[in-house]
Amino acid sequence: MLTPYYQQDNITIYCGDCREIKPQLESHDLILTDPPYAAKSLGGNNFFSKGAANFYHSRELRDMNNFNLADYEDVLYPANMLIAFHDRNLIRDYSAFITRVYGNYDLHVWHKVNAIPFTNNTFKSDIEYISQGYISGRRNLAKGLPQHEMSKVYSSGIDTENLHPCQKPLPLIMKYIRILQPSSILDPFMGSGTTLVAAKRCGISAIGIEINEQYCEIAVKRLAQSVMPLGVI
Repeated sequence: MLTPYYQQDNITIYCGDCREIKPQLESHDLILTDPPYAAKSLGGNNFFSKGAANFYHSRELRDMNNFNLADYEDVLYPANMLIAFHDRNLIRDYSAFITRVYGNYDLHVWHKVNAIPFTNNTFKSDIEYISQGYISGRRNLAKGLPQHEMSKVYSSGIDTENLHPCQKPLPLIMKYIRILQPSSILDPFMGSGTTLVAAKRCGISAIGIEINEQYCEIAVKRLAQSVMPLGVI
């Protein structure tokens, strides 16, 4: 029997390997998550900016390289909908996987307006990709939202004071919750808990799974500080 690390206000956290915990959970309406990327090592002398080197070298990145989606397909399905952040190296993998198991695939983009340059002879890494999957008949988008909310491109800055090296903007996560209107959310790669904070603010039940207890502690503190406004959805 699973023992939650945290459980309050319809928000639950499990600390452990998502491949072991996810099969013991009921299916959720939306899986909204930021799995590890298939990035190359960021070490060596390839940093153009000292700020970039300090930002990334001060955080643990060893568990975020060489991600193999095939090893985690059972973690990202079944559900009615999927939102997964990833880098360009995984576009083909996510497209094939989502088309096969969900039936419907779409690709969105997060444009980071203040992205840190890594080298002086390449284009900036100012784009991250967001794959969307949904089963037919289960993408009842919210009505009456302004057109800018419905864009497949989201532009914002990144915060180098984040609590996790890959933390996503809370407004971006809340945007997907507002638009997709899920009845429940699962984040199997919870990190510092941004998805859970967004779910709590929107009044949606959510479960997060995180293998690193340090980030579980951070997520609990963030949830304690989160205030749930009425009428977000």
